[in-house]
Amino acid sequence: TVFTLNVVLAPADGPVGVLSDDRAAKAAQGLRLLSVEDNPFGRVVLNTILTELGHHAEFVGRGEAAPERLGQGTFDAVLMDMVLPGIGGVEAIKCIRALPPPHGRIAIVGISGRAEDEAAARAAGADGFLIKPVSPRALATALLEACRRAAAAT
Repeated sequence: TVFTLNVVLAPADGPVGVLSDDRAAKAAQGLRLLSVEDNPFGRVVLNTILTELGHHAEFVGRGEAAPERLGQGTFDAVLMDMVLPGIGGVEAIKCIRALPPPHGRIAIVGISGRAEDEAAARAAGADGFLIKPVSPRALATALLEACRRAAAAT
């Protein structure tokens, strides 16, 4: 049996909890995200979800490009695919965490189709983790929580 549930949600009228930092507060509005995703289909799916949530994403396809791109722009969070050509997501997260503040303390959410990647992502410094396929609600929640964690760490 397959059940399908479609829910249409309206934005909240007021604040949705106590937010400790501007980055966390922006999670309720619109974030500028760096998404490290090598799969073109994955990029389309993520971009569609992020656009619906009111966020703006820039994509890079290789883990080693992430730290360099962070240094060239202003981003609020990183979505890191864990399986990438070149260096993988774990190593890319470690490279980002080695950057000087504020770049090294940016919120990072690891994303993978394998649940077993979560422990390694978190050990490397990810603030959150999602398993593919990613739902809009799970992504919104993970971004909010990751931004709160990153804000509390600074």
